Amino acid sequence: MESLFLAPALPSELLWFIIHSCTFPTTLIICSTRTDFLTSLITQEQAEPRYLQQQTEVLAAAPLYQVAVARHIRIVFIPTVSHLRAYLSVFSADDSKVPPPPPTSATIPHNNIKQSEQGAVKHPLLIIYGFLSLHRDTSEWSVQGLNNTSSIFVETAQRIGFQAVIIEPKTSPATTTNDSTNEEVNQAAKHYKVPPDDLSEPVPILSGSARRVGPVGGLEESGSWAGRTVDVRRVLGRWFRFQTTLPYVREGRG
Repeated sequence: MESLFLAPALPSELLWFIIHSCTFPTTLIICSTRTDFLTSLITQEQAEPRYLQQQTEVLAAAPLYQVAVARHIRIVFIPTVSHLRAYLSVFSADDSKVPPPPPTSATIPHNNIKQSEQGAVKHPLLIIYGFLSLHRDTSEWSVQGLNNTSSIFVETAQRIGFQAVIIEPKTSPATTTNDSTNEEVNQAAKHYKVPPDDLSEPVPILSGSARRVGPVGGLEESGSWAGRTVDVRRVLGRWFRFQTTLPYVREGRG
């Protein structure tokens, strides 16, 4: 199974994907603390279209979040690169205490459409949410650091028969005004995505590289690195196939 770098997703979109599309015993590794993730799930509605607010409110409900997700999909919160590497190096699907879910309507094809056509995943995934975010602004933000973690991640997934998947957090759009029309909201929703140059972001070759210092002793406004750099896409392209969609993410309706 090839490893994938999927389209970025909001916390609510990530959970929709997990609930409706993933197969037990999928494991989700969230690169933040539990508190930070749940806070982002709740507060994202402050700057999103109404249809996404409704989706967030549903997912924040304890019965759905705790029962449909936490009881049947293993979720781990890991806030540092060193902890992530250590966890992956000893990861095993056999030590999970998460039971398989009972059959539900989410596992039954709707409207006579085959399940494979709805984006359902038929094999377990090992998902990292926030892989780049975890490395950014640390000494591991480099070709060396990203390659080290990617190698451990992909090899771990292959060893246990899971598919390695990376999903990055999506950037929220600007808050719409009260007099915005439905059309304006719809247009804003279409641009509810991570900046297009995210994978073009440069990383230095070696871990611990320093940024250039400006004329007054501070970092340059451009934040450029001293020495040679490489685009993130080129680094991760060695390990992952990039996919521009996230299967089974609920779409907004008028």
